[in-house]
Amino acid sequence: MPTDQQQNLHLRPHEVTLIVKILQVLAYGSKSTMAIYRQLQDNSGFRNHHSFYRQLNFCLKHRLIELEGIEKKWGIPTKMYRLTESGQQILQILNKKD
Repeated sequence: MPTDQQQNLHLRPHEVTLIVKILQVLAYGSKSTMAIYRQLQDNSGFRNHHSFYRQLNFCLKHRLIELEGIEKKWGIPTKMYRLTESGQQILQILNKKD
């Protein structure tokens, strides 16, 4: 019987594609949650915020991205994310295959 960690790593191909797109957006520098979402919302896999947050949480859980900080000027705090070294390594591996 698979462990919880093994069950969480079972991804469908389109989910992997969405995760890579999030990593590619953050490759150019830190961005807020809404900035990432706005940049990706025209992609077919990110038509609603549920799939976006599911993939964002996967990236956080597996330490592909990290929370850089929380800015609160007014209203809802803005969370800023950046790539971790693991996320950068995945992008480098994918770029070598192209």
